[in-house]
Amino acid sequence: MNAFDNRAREIEPRYVRQIDTITLPLAMRALQAALDKATELSIRINVSIVDASGNLIHLAHMDGATLQSRDIALNKALTAVGFGISTSAWEERLTTRSAAVRQGLPLQDRVVLFGGGEPFLYQGVALGAIGISGGSEQQDVVCAMAAVHAVQSLIGQ
Repeated sequence: MNAFDNRAREIEPRYVRQIDTITLPLAMRALQAALDKATELSIRINVSIVDASGNLIHLAHMDGATLQSRDIALNKALTAVGFGISTSAWEERLTTRSAAVRQGLPLQDRVVLFGGGEPFLYQGVALGAIGISGGSEQQDVVCAMAAVHAVQSLIGQ
């Protein structure tokens, strides 16, 4: 039996899992929706889109957007996909957590707990996420939500 024959065998389902994730074409549509909203708001933003596993699949840096916002946008996307919730939801969520969690979670690497990171949800599961940084927190949320609405309209949610 050669290596090609091994691929034809059935893999035991308990050892492998498949996940749904966004594609590059869908990420490109989401990106365009966010950029269009930023242009409408007259702001310059950085946009990061990650797949369901947190891999960066699309990145944009608008002319004149701040350099530091690039990493903030990526970390917002990673936080949103990792937890499967909006980064703007954390302020309220932390009010019901212990002092150790309220103090420790913000110190974790690549975790952002303020608005601008939104998961792309399908049947309650994060297919990926978008992170926006460069405007005010509220403007970042508006741009991210424009991308979420674009994705939802394309996947039938």
